[in-house]
This record gives sequence, structure tokens and C-alpha cells, in this order.
Amino acid sequence: MSFIPLPNIPYTIVHSSDIALLLAFGCIYEIVIRLYQHKNERRTTHERKLNIHLATLRYEAAKKRAMGPSAFVETSKLERAVLATQKEQTKLAEEREARTARCSKLIKKVNIVTNIIILLTYWGVAMVAIDGSRVNDGNYESYDEDISDEQRASSFWKGFLFPLSYHGLGYKVSQFGIESDVRASCVGALAVVWAARVTCGEVVDCGLKWLSR
Repeated sequence: MSFIPLPNIPYTIVHSSDIALLLAFGCIYEIVIRLYQHKNERRTTHERKLNIHLATLRYEAAKKRAMGPSAFVETSKLERAVLATQKEQTKLAEEREARTARCSKLIKKVNIVTNIIILLTYWGVAMVAIDGSRVNDGNYESYDEDISDEQRASSFWKGFLFPLSYHGLGYKVSQFGIESDVRASCVGALAVVWAARVTCGEVVDCGLKWLSR
């Protein structure tokens, strides 16, 4: 007995080995991408130490300033040190922003190339296909007896894969190569990889946020 109600899926095609391979690839790929992105976006050790040093200098400068004219020389030295440290901090922040921008561009290009390779490798091959005539949908049975099997299958997958199925053009691209008359009842290789990436990406993000506390 399952605590979570699962729909009865009328499979006609299931390439389980390829699905397992694509899911594993999607998870590993997303982990590598997220870690690489995190490495480039986070502050370096030197930048963190510099922030601590700047906070210390500001505190010392405020103490000397409170002592009045008698500590003018020391206050001036500390204020110059604060300005120099702030300048270095700004430079490091700008370098990090430039590094993050380069990282984003590289990831975007790698994603496009990876998607094209997967699409061409599994061109015309459906990972999963269902029989629309066996989809159990009470709404269709009640309101429209003339609904086609293709529409039943399409509606089932949109609900089952939500929100992935509502990414618009991306979901349609994942079905390129599959015959048009059965496309609505099928899930392509790209959709499998994207599902793995979305799920794994959320888990990795949560883990990185927890480690960064």
C-alpha cells in the first residue's frame, strides 16, 4: 500500500536502461554544473579575510576618532588604511562579478551543446510512451466522449510532468524527431535529462545553502 496516490500509467514503451542512464547523467551533470557555478560565485578566502580586516580597521578608526584631536595621527592612518582596503575590496568584488558572468556564458554554451548531443543521439526514440485510449480521466468521460486518444495522452503527460511540461518551447523541443502522430503520448530523452537536472539541482542548492550557513 502506498501513502502517496500514484496514477495508473498505461505504458506501451519503456526503455528502462536508457532512462536510468539519462537520469544518472542528468544528476551527475547538474551536480558538476552547480558546484562549478558555486565555486565562481562565492567569495574567495582572501575576500572573506579582507572583509574581516576591513571591519576591524573601521572599528579601530572609530575608537581613535572618539578619542579626539589627541589621536589625530593614528586616526588618519587608520582612515587611509580603511580607504585602501575598501578599494581592494571593490576590485575583488568586480573580479568576482566578471568571473560569474564568464561562468554563466560558459554554462549556457555547454548546456546547448549537451542538449543537441542528447537530442541527436536519441533522435526519433521515445523513452516512454502510453496508450491514450487506456488513460483513465473521469473529466473527459463525463464531458466529452469524442476526445481523441492523442489529446488524452497529451493531457496526462502535462499533468504528470508539471511544471516541466509547461516550459513551452523547451518541452516541444524535447520531442523533436518523434513521429507527429504519436508525439503527444511520448516522453523524449531530453525531458528525462531535464527532469533529473531539475530535481538534482534543487537538492544541490539546498545542500550548498546549508553548508554556507
